[in-house]
Amino acid sequence: MAFKDTFRGDSTYSQIMTKVFDIFWLSVISILCCIPVITIGASLSSLYYVMLKLVRDEETAVTRNYFKAFKQNFVQSLPVTLFLLVIIGILTADFHILGQNGSQNASIIYGCCVVILLAAAAVFSYVFPLMARYQNTLRRTFENAARLAASHLWQTVVMVVVNLFPLGWFLISAETFAAVFWIWVFVGMGIQAFVNSLIIRKIFDKLEVEN
Repeated sequence: MAFKDTFRGDSTYSQIMTKVFDIFWLSVISILCCIPVITIGASLSSLYYVMLKLVRDEETAVTRNYFKAFKQNFVQSLPVTLFLLVIIGILTADFHILGQNGSQNASIIYGCCVVILLAAAAVFSYVFPLMARYQNTLRRTFENAARLAASHLWQTVVMVVVNLFPLGWFLISAETFAAVFWIWVFVGMGIQAFVNSLIIRKIFDKLEVEN
């Protein structure tokens, strides 16, 4: 009986495995929806829309709610996507150029670029969850994201580490990262969003109680 109970729909094991499958499935559809590039913002905000429900243990139809949020956020997310791509493009070009320049000034500029990268990662860690949870202007969303990043420093540090982990892994050991690249592509985004959502949920809940 105990063995059969393990696989009941309301058992702890079944609930955990359902959530694990939902996280992986969200990772897959989010990656696929990011392929057109201009849809990155809509894809990430939709990912957090559903993931925040999952960490709250709310009943949700994962696929339907994901694409519902995708449709609602697509237009609003376009400027955010373009801004993100511009930042990525500029920093990538700067790091490439500076990597070929061994002067002292290059080292200083390189350090400034690292600071900009970390600051951008901190703000964008909150931008997409804020877009998923609240209706607001883009300016207000970025202002709130910057405030949250500065006022919840240790949580921000954890999320930045989680979000930049693939980049750090690639820079430290490109060979080992390449060996698991495709596994990470279809699993990593969901795991990152889940960890971030566990942190962000507490921040949002506290803000909503205070307001």
